[in-house]
Amino acid sequence: MLTACRSIFDKILKKDTLNFYIDKKSDYCFYKNPNMKKLLTLTFLILSSYYCFSQKTLLRYYNGKQRKHFYTTDFSEYGNGKNGWVLEGPSCVVYTAEDRGRSIAPFFRYFNRRTGDHYYTLNFNEYGQGLNGYVLEGPACYLNMRQVPGTVPFFKYYNPYTNDHFYTIDKSELGRGGRDGYQFLGVEGFVYPAR
Repeated sequence: MLTACRSIFDKILKKDTLNFYIDKKSDYCFYKNPNMKKLLTLTFLILSSYYCFSQKTLLRYYNGKQRKHFYTTDFSEYGNGKNGWVLEGPSCVVYTAEDRGRSIAPFFRYFNRRTGDHYYTLNFNEYGQGLNGYVLEGPACYLNMRQVPGTVPFFKYYNPYTNDHFYTIDKSELGRGGRDGYQFLGVEGFVYPAR
């Protein structure tokens, strides 16, 4: 995509030289080149689509009967809640595509039919295509593997009594050591706080 964008920019810029003038009354800078408007519009669209549309909210659901948590960026999976699942709200903001150059990697989702647990991890080698009853469902979303400006740690917990994995950006929910049977497993990745 970047190569295509560069070639479009080159064609626009080679056609005419830039010709700016300043309106001294209003202190605005205008351009006389009609191709400059195309260039600015294209630049705005590319940047806004990349930064606005490449992120989604990761939703958190809880099923009190099963005592399990579920995470998804797809509201249509459980909507406002169904089949015992209650929408707890936004968990955080994540990416919708992989970008290894920026350390954005798949957050894989596994499901264990026997225990009803959904397990999420950045480390594909941990369970691969499936292990110990867990079956790979695919990437749930994409997380930062390193902390970058604006991101916070995404904490991972596990409750061996209910076989439930729990993820949160709010360490005060379960604390550093965990509580209510949950054990703190560490930081899974880095995400943006929900808006």
